[in-house]
Amino acid sequence: MAGGGVANFLANIDHKSWVHRLDPRTKVAILVFFSVFPLLFTDYRFIFLFFLLILPLWLTANLDFRPMMGPFIGVGFFMVILFVFTALRTPSELTNPAPEAANITWFVRAGPIVVTSHTFFRGLYIAGRMLVPLTIGLFIIATTDPTSLGKGLRKLKVPTFVVFMVLAGLRFIPIVTEQMLNILDAMTIRGVPYSRFERTKLLILPLFITSLRRTRVMGSACEAKGYGAQKWNNYYQDFQLKHTDKIMLIILLVFTIAIIYIRFGLGLGVATVGWTR
Repeated sequence: MAGGGVANFLANIDHKSWVHRLDPRTKVAILVFFSVFPLLFTDYRFIFLFFLLILPLWLTANLDFRPMMGPFIGVGFFMVILFVFTALRTPSELTNPAPEAANITWFVRAGPIVVTSHTFFRGLYIAGRMLVPLTIGLFIIATTDPTSLGKGLRKLKVPTFVVFMVLAGLRFIPIVTEQMLNILDAMTIRGVPYSRFERTKLLILPLFITSLRRTRVMGSACEAKGYGAQKWNNYYQDFQLKHTDKIMLIILLVFTIAIIYIRFGLGLGVATVGWTR
C-alpha cells in the first residue's frame, strides 16, 4: 500500500551534512534573513542575487530531491500563476492615465490580452519576492527535525502556542499526504475508473473527514497531556552554538550590513517597474 512508502519533503531529515548539523536557532536566523530582506528590493535583478546566495546551501546539504518534487512543483505552479496574473492586462490599460503607464517601453498584444514591460517586470519581482522565502522555507523544513525546530523556537522565547502551530503544521502535512494515498489505493482496489476528475471528486469528502478526525484526536491528546500547563523550558538535549553556527551567523550579519548599506546608503535595488535599461 502507498501508506508504507510515502515520499515527502521530510524524507531528508536524517541525512548527514553540515547544514543538518546546524543549530535550529541558526536555521531560524537563515529563514528570517531570506524572508525579510528580499522585500526591500523591487529590482528583480537584486532579488535574483538572493537565489545565488541560497544555491550553495542546496548544493552542499546532501539532499535527495526526488521526495521534494511535489512541493517544488506546487511552489513553481503558484509562482507561474502569480506571474501570469500580474503580467497579463487588457488593451484598455495601455491608455490608462495612471503614472505607471508612462513607464511602458514595449508591449505585446494577443487579442484581448496585453503584456507590457511594466507588467512583465512587475510580475518578475513580485514572483521573486515570494519565491525566495518559500524556497528557503522548504530548505529549512527538509533539513530540520520538527521537534528540534520547535525546541529552537522556544529557546528564542517564541510563545508556546506559536511553536505548537508550527509543529502541528509540519506533522500534519505528511499525515494528510499518507491518508490521501491510502484513499487512492482503496479506490484502485474497488475498481474506481482511472479518471483524474472522477478520483478527485471522490477523494475530497473522505480526505476532509479523515483530516477532521485527525485534528480532533490531536486536540484530545493535547488536553490529555495538559498542553499549556507548563512553559516547556526544560530540555533533555541542550543546544549549543558550534563553530559552524557562529561562522554562519557572522556571515548573515555581514550580509545584513551590506544589504542595508546598498539599499539605504547607495539607494540601489529600487527600480521603476518597467525599467529595462
